[in-house]
Amino acid sequence: MPLRRGSKRSGAAGARRGARWDGASGGAARREPAGGGGGAFGCGAGFVGAGRGGAGSGVTRRLTPGALPSYPRGAVRHRPRILIVDDEPNMCRTLAITLSEDERYQVTTALSAKEALAKLTPDTDLVLTDLSMPGMDGLELMRRVKQSSRDTQVIMMTAYSTVQSAVEAMRLGAHEYLIKPFSGDELIESIEGALKQNRAARDARRARTLRGENRCGELVGASEPMQRLFHLVERAAETDSTVLITGESGTGKELVARAIHYGGRRADAGFVVVNCAALAPTLLESELFGHEKGAFTGAIKLKIGRLEQAHGGTIFLDEIAELTPALQTKLLRALQERTFERVGGNEPITVDIRVVAATNRDLEQAIASGAFREDLYYRLNVITIHAPPLRERLDDVPLLCEVILADKAAERGVAPKGLAPEALAALKGYPFPGNVRELENILERAMVLSDGAVILPTDLPPLQRKARANLEQFVTQVRGGWGELHEAFRDLERQLIERAITELGDRPNDEIARLLGTSRRVLELRLSEYGISKRRS
Repeated sequence: MPLRRGSKRSGAAGARRGARWDGASGGAARREPAGGGGGAFGCGAGFVGAGRGGAGSGVTRRLTPGALPSYPRGAVRHRPRILIVDDEPNMCRTLAITLSEDERYQVTTALSAKEALAKLTPDTDLVLTDLSMPGMDGLELMRRVKQSSRDTQVIMMTAYSTVQSAVEAMRLGAHEYLIKPFSGDELIESIEGALKQNRAARDARRARTLRGENRCGELVGASEPMQRLFHLVERAAETDSTVLITGESGTGKELVARAIHYGGRRADAGFVVVNCAALAPTLLESELFGHEKGAFTGAIKLKIGRLEQAHGGTIFLDEIAELTPALQTKLLRALQERTFERVGGNEPITVDIRVVAATNRDLEQAIASGAFREDLYYRLNVITIHAPPLRERLDDVPLLCEVILADKAAERGVAPKGLAPEALAALKGYPFPGNVRELENILERAMVLSDGAVILPTDLPPLQRKARANLEQFVTQVRGGWGELHEAFRDLERQLIERAITELGDRPNDEIARLLGTSRRVLELRLSEYGISKRRS
């Protein structure tokens, strides 16, 4: 993922495009060819065009388009606060310039851990720190950051990676462990992931303080199905038992998992999410278990897996049914023993984790077809929680609309819009095949398209036509399947009657009909219809 060379602020031509920077601490940057890649962030004098104080020290490389998040023009948005800590002034300065582009982040720098602690505030969202620094190192800094601000995320940077330091950093709660050199897009991806985790943690804590009869974590609902769900979530949060969450797409299964995590004793530790359907099997194995440097082609550095990152906390395995049989076997052993090896490694790694899994598929049917291991199912299915579809709790639509509109308005920095009674009635009459996620998208679209302070029915998509089309599609599918089902039923009925007549043909029709669970009249009609004759004695 290349970086574009130079910017309007550039003071020199900068470095050759395609170079990977790998400077030594305290000396001039050393450039190594990158195999077809773009520029990368180095260490020490770092990722700019020259060494400390050189002609290229003012040169920055801009991120690829789309690397930074976009916001509506003119919106008053929350700008995440990032504290950069590195004893190399050039590294601090260039990171600050890069991350301050377009004013996406509020950036503060510190040249030592001691200075960083002095500048740390409860509002700091992320600390981006070097590992090796004079005096207090990055690990000790992270311990103190977590003690004073448990929701502040930490990303560790280092040019001198060891397995021990990487494992220690992840187990202390680092969101990511970046080994220099790394690309700008790689850095932004890590930062955005850390900020997402930060927002989720703070939202969950805020939701806990707001908990009432209609809220549980970030879940909202006053209906009977949601009240049952809240009760199960609260009971599950009191234990460390494995939880399996079922439900259709868009019903909020991840929110259920977060409510369980942040309502339990592991709330101060990490909540690590793995989408098992998002990666190819070979990549997913590395994502889950990590890999050693050189384990396979392209494994140029050590990777700490998600299971290891979740040590002390909770790992959420979303779309668990998408795992291949080989990965199911490896995961089963890891869950049973709480021990595994990284890909390409042979050293056992022991973790203390809580496992929450989710699926939108019928796992019992997957077991019957051989697609899912029965022993893994029973390992996961200790506590089952079903997230109800929105069509089964349409009474929650007004409350959900109120919450979603307020949240979307806060994100955009605008006043929340109201919902006309006719628009609300239209929403309550719609079955929402996409569940709460579809409702959220409908309301966001309406907020953008509506001109006034109130959302009108004309601002909504044609819900009634959409609902009618969905119903017609359902009826067509049922009719199409009914013919096959009806024929199968008739064939089974004919076979039962033939067997009964063969074995009991010398008995009266009243007795045969009673054994078949029907009447004499129906039996005789079926004998005539199927052309079955009783044998003569």
